[in-house]
Amino acid sequence: MIKNKQILKGLDHSQYEHPFDQKALSALQKTPGVDFVGSFITKHTIEKIYTVQYTGSNLKVTSENYPKIYEHLQYACQILDLSKVPELYIEWGYGINAFTVGSENPIIVLNSGLIDLCDDDEIMFIIGHECGHIMSNHMLYHMMAQVINICIDSIPFGSIAAAPLQYALYYWDRMSEFTADRAGLLCCQNPKAVFRAFMKMAGAPIKEFESLNYKTFIQQASDFKQLDYDAMSKVIKFISIADASHPWTVMRAAELLNWIKKGYFKDLLTNNHYLR
Repeated sequence: MIKNKQILKGLDHSQYEHPFDQKALSALQKTPGVDFVGSFITKHTIEKIYTVQYTGSNLKVTSENYPKIYEHLQYACQILDLSKVPELYIEWGYGINAFTVGSENPIIVLNSGLIDLCDDDEIMFIIGHECGHIMSNHMLYHMMAQVINICIDSIPFGSIAAAPLQYALYYWDRMSEFTADRAGLLCCQNPKAVFRAFMKMAGAPIKEFESLNYKTFIQQASDFKQLDYDAMSKVIKFISIADASHPWTVMRAAELLNWIKKGYFKDLLTNNHYLR
């Protein structure tokens, strides 16, 4: 891996956070029940359960064990100025997927297929995306979204009482992905690689990887964004992702493309100003 990235010394998550993320989080924090779920996670050591599950079942990445992947992680943390390098594990799975669990001591988990299917900059984008969640202190609320159904069972008429909280959690969870995508781009500093990674996530066949045309995907993302001007398309989009944890891949690409076009990505790299 060629270490030719800009090191963003002193980077703060407020510099790149998506306004949708901030607005959704503000609404979530005001939603009845959020304190109950937070205390439930703390009281029942949910984080410890997740940690034991993933550290006991998967391969830990270290400088001696999978040194190249560990170098990616260390470099990503250096670029984003994340002071504590989280633990990294690999689990079996042949899709391009990664996630982070834990709030006080978060760990990142990558699918083994991701390592096989992505190049260095694409891996840097995905690791940077997960580091972005950690930097923005997303993890407690992400754990809430993961265990909300367990908490519902602890409340009389829980499914009815928790409906507003479920919606608020799932909506914020999706919006937080836009922030994490920005962190991933700041980490890999290669928009082409980001859009290639999105194309692979969206279903590009392995046999076509050598001929991926990221410009066509950018056009698809631009066309998708235009649908927002049509009221019915907005309704269809909302219904389709109301209970999803991640926004559509093309929607993520469209949001990131808009951030790039407005010059915020370039300005952050060159000036490190507080921009949104």
